[in-house]
Amino acid sequence: MQSINLSALEGLTKDLDTLLKKMPEKNRELHEELAELAKREVDAQITASGVNDSGGKIKSWQEPHVGSRGGYAAVRASDAGTGGNSPGAITNYVGSGHKIRRPGGKSKRYRPAIKKPYVDGRHFYQKAQTAMESKAIDVGNRFADDLAKELGG
Repeated sequence: MQSINLSALEGLTKDLDTLLKKMPEKNRELHEELAELAKREVDAQITASGVNDSGGKIKSWQEPHVGSRGGYAAVRASDAGTGGNSPGAITNYVGSGHKIRRPGGKSKRYRPAIKKPYVDGRHFYQKAQTAMESKAIDVGNRFADDLAKELGG
């Protein structure tokens, strides 16, 4: 009589179960690596955008974040304060641009030196996101290869 031997599948099932138990830890490790990579890329884009950050203040305000369950990675401004002069607000002004206050000259002969209504942003987050795509794909491929090695493939 013909039969199917499932012992190899049982081994694979056991390996998959073990891997799935390790998965949350591996997922967090992957996203922590991506967050650090994104932080370095944002710092590089701040420098490349021409922001006068010789003291490193704007770069120091950028912090890598990983989700509480390790499901995402991000870089955002520090939440050290609130209001118009907080790190988040200043990062937003520099990155996205801001409105320029209208001159208050009341004299008849006053001619404002400012000719445009808005300061253009440096857009370092958008540039970093574009540059990060290929790097993130490489990290993801390495992660998939490591998982394949753990399965014995």
